[in-house]
Amino acid sequence: MQDRRQTILEAALATLREEGYSGFTQPRVAKRAGVRQSHLTYYFPTRLALIEAVARTAVDAQLGALDAFAGEASPKITAASIANVAMRHENTRVLMALAQAADEEPSIRHLFREFADAIATRITRMLEAMGLAVSKEHVAMVHALVVGFAVVELAVGHSDGKRRASAAIEGLFSMLPPNDGSAH
Repeated sequence: MQDRRQTILEAALATLREEGYSGFTQPRVAKRAGVRQSHLTYYFPTRLALIEAVARTAVDAQLGALDAFAGEASPKITAASIANVAMRHENTRVLMALAQAADEEPSIRHLFREFADAIATRITRMLEAMGLAVSKEHVAMVHALVVGFAVVELAVGHSDGKRRASAAIEGLFSMLPPNDGSAH
């Protein structure tokens, strides 16, 4: 049997995905998890404690998905892999809800900074694995393109969003200079 804390976290993620931050309440999460609210508050005494745990879970999942292909040398495969992760609308919804939460809660903002730094580290590794020059600007361009595509594709719902994102990311990779040993 799955542990109750994990059941609550999964219900909380689903609630955040479907209801957004404004609809993210302890009673809704408890109902979805099939537990009494007193059980929920035993594990997560406040809404903030619950959203922090959900944020950590979501961030860890996103980073794990990126780690699965971080050493890939092919720009085409890397671009497709990034697009596959970034175009998961359910993840984008959660991250957008957490961005809204970060606007109100400093502890969530801190986690977002940690997440952004971890993403930058992984993008750096990806660019290095592909033999491309790495600078803070290159990393920021890749990150901005991916986040922008994720948000726009969620809003417009193109049926070929993954293909479009993959092509754009691969196109950006082709514009970056090869690593000649002098960049950084």
